[in-house]
Amino acid sequence: FYVLEGTLTFRIGEDVIEGPPGTFVAAPPGTPHTFSNPSAEPVRFLNFNVPGGFEVYMRELAAAWSESDGPPDPATIGAIASRHDFEVV
Repeated sequence: FYVLEGTLTFRIGEDVIEGPPGTFVAAPPGTPHTFSNPSAEPVRFLNFNVPGGFEVYMRELAAAWSESDGPPDPATIGAIASRHDFEVV
């Protein structure tokens, strides 16, 4: 992740990192990770996924989001994730 504007809060494993603009954070393979924007301010960031293939998951997740009246339920997200060999925790 590379933060362009605003501040993101990252959790990488057990570590919590506040990421203002210019912050680069990498999650090692197999490490549970997430990010959030707990403020009301907008955030812009780049998300790099290597090796390729994760974009297919993101497309499926976007399709599920557009088919519902809000975020997909956790079971739907979990089913999509399982097709791409990872688990949402």
